[in-house]
Amino acid sequence: MRHYALPHRGWIFAGLVLSLLLLCGLYYFKTPTIAYDFVGIYVVLLVAALPAVALSGRIGVMAAYAALALILGAVVFLTSAPILHAGAYYKMLGQETQANFHDALPPIDIDQAPLVSQDMALQAMQKRLSEIASLGSQVRVGTPVKQLVKDKLVWVAFLEHSGFFKWFSDGATPGYLIVSAHDPADVHLIMTLNGKPLKLRYLQSAYFNDDVERHAYLSGQSTVGLTDFEPEIDDNGVPYYVGTVYEHRVGFSGSESTGIVTVNAVSGEVVRYKLGDEPKWVDRIQAEEFILEQMQDRGEYIHGYINLNNDGRLRVEGELDLVYGSDQRPYWVGGMTSKGKNNGLSGFYFVDSRTKAVRWFKVPSVSQDTAAHAVENVNPEKHYKATNPLPFLVGGAPTYVMALRDSQGVSRAFGMVDMRNNQIIGVADTLSATLRSYQSRRSTNRVAADVGTEAREVALKGTVMRIASEFRNNQTMYYITLATGEKTLGIIFTGSSDLSEELVLTKAGDKVELSYSDSNTRVVGMSKFHNTDIPGL
Repeated sequence: MRHYALPHRGWIFAGLVLSLLLLCGLYYFKTPTIAYDFVGIYVVLLVAALPAVALSGRIGVMAAYAALALILGAVVFLTSAPILHAGAYYKMLGQETQANFHDALPPIDIDQAPLVSQDMALQAMQKRLSEIASLGSQVRVGTPVKQLVKDKLVWVAFLEHSGFFKWFSDGATPGYLIVSAHDPADVHLIMTLNGKPLKLRYLQSAYFNDDVERHAYLSGQSTVGLTDFEPEIDDNGVPYYVGTVYEHRVGFSGSESTGIVTVNAVSGEVVRYKLGDEPKWVDRIQAEEFILEQMQDRGEYIHGYINLNNDGRLRVEGELDLVYGSDQRPYWVGGMTSKGKNNGLSGFYFVDSRTKAVRWFKVPSVSQDTAAHAVENVNPEKHYKATNPLPFLVGGAPTYVMALRDSQGVSRAFGMVDMRNNQIIGVADTLSATLRSYQSRRSTNRVAADVGTEAREVALKGTVMRIASEFRNNQTMYYITLATGEKTLGIIFTGSSDLSEELVLTKAGDKVELSYSDSNTRVVGMSKFHNTDIPGL
């Protein structure tokens, strides 16, 4: 009988040492979450055990290793597979509340409309950085993040290391950049705070213990899931990275935000907050990737996993936008369209990025891509490209508003498109001119003038104080100010003769009746107009 000799004890010892070293390396560089519902830690243990198992030379040990790997795979599948848990994934987004756009969408503010896109902000920041020769070659601009700072919407980006050797030699970067979300020319490079130079050490571009995610992990956060670290500044200008803390709700999957960690980019101080206890200046608590996944699951599993005819299935159209509502709260906004090719949307989800309160707006709309193409095709010879269309209330109607950029990325014009009718378009060189053009188009379209049940219709009786006209888009637009009693309203009412022929005959001092949609804006389009002083009418 043939005998197999067991490996020398030296090989077994070497295997154990290699496994221990591999475990330490994987723990440090992969930073697996040490929690029972995270598969990463089990994978790290299995991979680290490979040298010891291989050099043991024992068939029984190898068989047990293979069995453990198979059991892990089976457990992950049985506890997490959508085919077995479609209902749980469908419920992940939470209870949704039916709502209307008028309660959520911010009215367009001509003076402060936040139409600067992320790439426009990045371009402005890079230009500002290039003006300082000593910095341009040493650091780079990180990814800009939109946030509200002291009631002003801005883009914030930290200066990041341009490479390993720059990190090794410098150790820190000298500040961060801020760009107004309204005006890309309003750029600020912040290099001092409270009279002291800024030194940002804990960054996404740093290495080893200075890497912000690894630093947070090694600072007592290894037992919770961490993701989505984004730069934010507090109202005093102190720079932080804010990461989402999460756990799994469906086996080893179904990620759900449970709080945040903040990492002071200068001092490295790490603080964890539970939901509801986080600082007010933090805008992003619910991770974008989780909300996007949960929206997709809500649309995909509406009738379970098996749905051969795709009955009722929806999918997210494009990417999510962070939109600040009429209440100045940040919302992840996602348009939902029927599964398959479709140029229209069935409605929108608004998910509060702090509390995860979910609102569903069932409003058949054109898609953002369709709206962008419609605006780009108004002047195709100029080859303008639209920024991602953002939803606003314009004259009480839900409207996509966007900037138009040339080939150099410079904003040259603006566009507005009715969210329910992409034939109602306004394009002009300034936002105020775009608004006039758009309202002119709406006033000549009686269907568009009916803004729907989501708007609050207001009826007024008053005396015309001023009336003027302007010829644009091959029609005459009329502008009226009213007084009710002894009070002159601070609203300019607009309409064309297509809305009412009586506008042509109206003069200052006439008594009139009109209706409009309440939108909290200074210039509104009328939906009805009647001059009671015109004889016989």
